[in-house]
Amino acid sequence: MSTPPYPLHPEPMKKSWLEQNPYWKIPFGCLTLIFLIALFVVVLMTVITTSFRNSDVYKQALAQAASNSQVRLQIGEPLKPAWLISGQLNVSGSTGNANLSIPISGPRGKGTIRAIANKTGRVWRFTYLQISVDGHPASIDLLSIQPPAERDF
Repeated sequence: MSTPPYPLHPEPMKKSWLEQNPYWKIPFGCLTLIFLIALFVVVLMTVITTSFRNSDVYKQALAQAASNSQVRLQIGEPLKPAWLISGQLNVSGSTGNANLSIPISGPRGKGTIRAIANKTGRVWRFTYLQISVDGHPASIDLLSIQPPAERDF
């Protein structure tokens, strides 16, 4: 008689740690779910923030803030925008509107750019563009007409 190709009495299969401790399946499942939700939120916030940062209205608002002498005096240079931007940005072809709140900081202080703009014909026109600096009661209006610089003759 010949021997079979497999043992007649196979060794019992070893259970994994999770099979030996089935009560850990619920906490691990919950932690996995929480991790996936957090990952989704981080990806969503990154996409939204990137779309704000790549918009022309955001870039124009920061450029106007950086070129203002009062902002440079109160907040300092370089002007750094914070990571989290809030507001709305609606663009459809050559039209759109924006209502943004952009936190900024510099070596001398912090503040928030508040920008409201409309886009017509691919050009953004601000209807409201002010900076409120932390610790200063008055806002800096970036749309007001700046007096010409004094000249030495």
